[in-house]
Amino acid sequence: MNTPFAGVLATESVCLAAVTDGATLAEWRHRVVKEVMTPQSPYAIALRQAGDVRDRAEFLARWRQLIADAIARVVPCAAARPSDGATGESGPAVVDPQRTAVLILAALHGGCTLSQLAQDQWPLDAALDVALTPFAGPGSPAGADTSTVPSGQ
Repeated sequence: MNTPFAGVLATESVCLAAVTDGATLAEWRHRVVKEVMTPQSPYAIALRQAGDVRDRAEFLARWRQLIADAIARVVPCAAARPSDGATGESGPAVVDPQRTAVLILAALHGGCTLSQLAQDQWPLDAALDVALTPFAGPGSPAGADTSTVPSGQ
């Protein structure tokens, strides 16, 4: 596996192992955004569309599993919060760690691409805010404000 991929996975193994609740997940999110938005960081390089397809697939599969493992640790915290869906019924939130990990990776990849094109962090913030919505709650640091589209968008 190439160096940027190995570097990202080594860092993510440590950082995602520390994720145990919504607050530490938010801290992870902020760190990853900073890394991805730094053009020559291993994260930005790894998310660019280049390189061997098998290496990229293995990298993304391993990162997805690290994220899914972290989400599985956070799920009991998220499931304990009542749902405030359109029906008004309260009940545990249902979160599939594998599907959520895919959603987070898609938000990272797509948000990174859109942010690079726009030369603005807003698309990445918006994508991750939506992907991480089930875990935002009281006591969690607020994500980026994505309630309005920046001028010119």
